[in-house]
Amino acid sequence: MLKLFLLFGLEGETLLYAGMAAGAVVLLIVVLAIVLGVRAGKKRKSTKSELTAQPPQPQQEPVEAPAPEQPVEAVEPAPEESVQSESEPELDEPVQLEAKPVFDEVPESEEVSAPISESEPVVEPEPEEPVQSEPEPEPEPENLTPVSEEDDSDDKDDDKEETEEEEKIRKVARIDGHVRYIIIKYNKSFTAKIIQSSDVVKNYYSEIKNELLSYKGVKARMSWKGETFYSGRTTYAKLCVRGKCLGLFLALDAKDYAESKYIVDDMSEIATYEKTPCLYRIKNDRRVKYSKELIATVMGDREQLPEPEVCNWAEKYPYEEIQPLVDRGLIKELTEEDAQSGDVFLPRDCVLANEVDELMQDDVAVALVEETEEFSDKTKSDIVNIDTLSKCFEKGETATLEEMKKRIPAINRKATYIKVLARGTLDKKLTVIADSFSIEAVKMILLTGGNVVKKKNS
Repeated sequence: MLKLFLLFGLEGETLLYAGMAAGAVVLLIVVLAIVLGVRAGKKRKSTKSELTAQPPQPQQEPVEAPAPEQPVEAVEPAPEESVQSESEPELDEPVQLEAKPVFDEVPESEEVSAPISESEPVVEPEPEEPVQSEPEPEPEPENLTPVSEEDDSDDKDDDKEETEEEEKIRKVARIDGHVRYIIIKYNKSFTAKIIQSSDVVKNYYSEIKNELLSYKGVKARMSWKGETFYSGRTTYAKLCVRGKCLGLFLALDAKDYAESKYIVDDMSEIATYEKTPCLYRIKNDRRVKYSKELIATVMGDREQLPEPEVCNWAEKYPYEEIQPLVDRGLIKELTEEDAQSGDVFLPRDCVLANEVDELMQDDVAVALVEETEEFSDKTKSDIVNIDTLSKCFEKGETATLEEMKKRIPAINRKATYIKVLARGTLDKKLTVIADSFSIEAVKMILLTGGNVVKKKNS
C-alpha cells in the first residue's frame, strides 16, 4: 500500500491522510460483511423453521381414502383389527382398490356416501336394478278384462225399460169445456226405434246385420217388433231394440253360456222368443265381437259368402220426430178416455195478475192457446190491458179488435194489430181474439174459464 502511495508521489501529511482513508474503507467493508453474515444467518434459521414446520403438515395423509374410512368400520368390533392390518401394508397400492370393498361393505353409512359418490359413480346402477324388475311383471291387463265384463253386467237395469213397449206422453186438451191432461201412448215399431236410436246403436245394427247376411242362404224379414234372420224354415237370429241398446236373440240355449264370457239371458219362457231364446245385449265394440262368435256358433256348418255384400244400413234410417213417424204408420198413437188424469185446473171467479204464475204452468198455457185462420196486420199496432177488458166487456162475451175500438176510447181507431197485456184483476169469463198475448194475460183468461184465440202471423 505504501509503495502505491509513493508511486503517486504522496509524502508527509498527505500520506497520513491517505492511509487513514484506506483504513476507513477497509473497516466499512468489514462492517458490511458482518451485516450480510447476520442476515444470511437469519434467513437460514427461517428456512430451517419452515422446513421443520412442513413435515408435521402432511395433509396428504388425511386425503387418503383409508384414513377416514377406517373409523366407519368401527361399527363392527370384530373386523376392526383385520381392516387396519390389511390397510397399512397396502398404502403403496392405489387407494381406489381399498375404497371399493369398503364402499361395498358399508353402503348405508351417510358419512361415507358423500366422498365416495364423487370418486365412484357406481351408485347410479344400483337403483336401476329394481326399476327393471318392476316393469317385468305386467299381468295387469288380465285384470282389466273381467272388470269391463262386470261393468257390462248391469243388463238388468234395462229390463224395466224393455218391458214397456209403449211410451207415455202427457198432453193438455180441452174436453167438454174442461181443460184436462191426456195420457197419450205411443207404440213404436222396430223401424221407428231404429230411426230414433243413437248413431252408435245404428252402427251396431248395421254391422250385425251384415254379419248375419254374410252366411249363404240367410235372409231377413222385418216385422213390427223386430227383424228376423232365417233360411227356409230355420230361424237363426232376431234383432230388437230394447231400452237404449240393441238386442240379439239367437237360437241357442242360454244355459250353455251361464259361466262364460258371454253375459246372456234366458227368454225361453216368453212365447215370442220361443225359437230364439238366448238374448245377448250389444252395448260396446267388444260385445259386437262376441256377438259375431255367437252367430258363428248358431250358424254351425253353414258357410259364409266369399265376398259378402256390405251395406251401411245406418244411412238408410235417418232420425225423424214422432209425428212424421205417426203419419207414416210406424208409430201407433193410443189415446184412451180412461187414461185421462183429471182436470188440470178449476176455473176461478177472480184472478190477479201477480198470482197467475203460481196457479198455472207456462207449457199448459201455451198448449191451450187456439189459433184462427185470420192473419195479423201490423200496419198500426196498439195495446190493451186485461183489467180494461174486464171493465168494458160482460161475462161470456167475445172481445175482438173491432169491439175494442167501439168500447175502449184509449185504443186508436186506426189500429190493425192489438196485443193483450196482464194487469189488475179479471173477474169474468171472456173469449179474447187478438194478434198477440203476454203469457200472464193468457193465464188470466184461461184461469177464469175463458178462451184465448190468436191470429196467425203474416
